[in-house]
Amino acid sequence: MITKIISALSFLLPSPVTCMIYRLLGHKIGKNVKIPMFSYIHADEIELGNDVDIRPFIYINVAKLSLGNNSIISFGTQIKGDKSFYAKDNSFIGPQCLIHCDEDVKIGFYSGLGPRCTVYTHGSFLPVTKGYPVKFAEVVLEDYVMTGMGVLYLPGAYIESNCIINSGAVLGARVKSNSIVQLDSNVVRKLDLAKLQRVYKKDNAFYHEEILEEFLEYCKLKYQHNKAKSSFAVGEDFIFKYFPEGNTITLLYKNKNITYDLENFYADYSNLKIHKKFLYFVRRRFGITLRIKY
Repeated sequence: MITKIISALSFLLPSPVTCMIYRLLGHKIGKNVKIPMFSYIHADEIELGNDVDIRPFIYINVAKLSLGNNSIISFGTQIKGDKSFYAKDNSFIGPQCLIHCDEDVKIGFYSGLGPRCTVYTHGSFLPVTKGYPVKFAEVVLEDYVMTGMGVLYLPGAYIESNCIINSGAVLGARVKSNSIVQLDSNVVRKLDLAKLQRVYKKDNAFYHEEILEEFLEYCKLKYQHNKAKSSFAVGEDFIFKYFPEGNTITLLYKNKNITYDLENFYADYSNLKIHKKFLYFVRRRFGITLRIKY
């Protein structure tokens, strides 16, 4: 009861104060976590990783809440129930999603829900005594699952890794890895995503050069690209070097050395504005979300 009262009071408190209170209550709150005013979060056990971004007008009331590094819960989302909600690193819950956790809901690494998606772990309303069916089962999205707008997950939905679920789909069973689930007015199709990836995948050097060229142009900076040295130089003390064999990019800036690991989705910690701008750019333009190594 006391924790619910504190959660309600935190509804009107700024993020740093709310984070401090939750830590005092024994919850695990990582670095640079954002819990803004006008958000209600209550759980018996809360674990928030580094750089978790919870937007305003959120209602969360579950047994356990676990959000990995760099995860986002967007505006107007409701997550409630007697069981738990788990989301791994780089996960995303879009605006105005409705998630009922009468059984556990689990979101994998780099997976997410688009705007206005609904997740139900229970299917009951009419009385079982009259012979109506009832089903309770957890909902699981494994790693690298993208969900479009307005998708409905029913009890028992289990989406294996590396899938795209496009808008309007209704799912209550297992979807195998490498599938694209597409709903239109005539047919539900499942396509082999792995084959499409093999067709469209290019070598790391191509992506590194494209990312750095577009980023420097986005910043309106003049640069020199040296293919032989695998570098983009803005000046003597401002150089991006890329390493296709390890799928990493390194920023050399005023005696600082910052590495971006695109293979394992990590970046070094830095307060540099250009660093923060690069993280934002690759996430928005290329779908590359990098966790911070503190």
